[in-house]
Amino acid sequence: MNTNSTVPEPQFDAMREQISSSLEKAQAQKNTLKRNNNRYTTTSIILAALAALFAGTAGTIGNDKNWKPICLLAAVCSAGVTVTTKLQMAEQLTEVSECVGQLKVLKVETITPTYDLAQVSTKYQQIISNYSAIDV
Repeated sequence: MNTNSTVPEPQFDAMREQISSSLEKAQAQKNTLKRNNNRYTTTSIILAALAALFAGTAGTIGNDKNWKPICLLAAVCSAGVTVTTKLQMAEQLTEVSECVGQLKVLKVETITPTYDLAQVSTKYQQIISNYSAIDV
């Protein structure tokens, strides 16, 4: 039972549920961003290695007939590195991680049945407003 007798218990449960729902959405978004970021990083590393391999091949065993196509492959791989590096979402991942952390703290605050509903509600609204770019 909560010590704030003017607030019905269902409102406490509704706030807990709202926080949990937002936390699940933010965590799912974080996991998706993390997976995508890892894919882009791996792709970038592979393309950089291929570009170096092609450029080295053109320089060491290339002849008048094949050095241009090999250099073209190296250039395409280098362009791929640039694109995949730009697609990485480190800033978004950091932002969603911060949101997840703040929602976890808020969820812990609501474990006890005596939490201050007004204070938690204000903090929750502040988190939602601070991270409006994240769909939580």
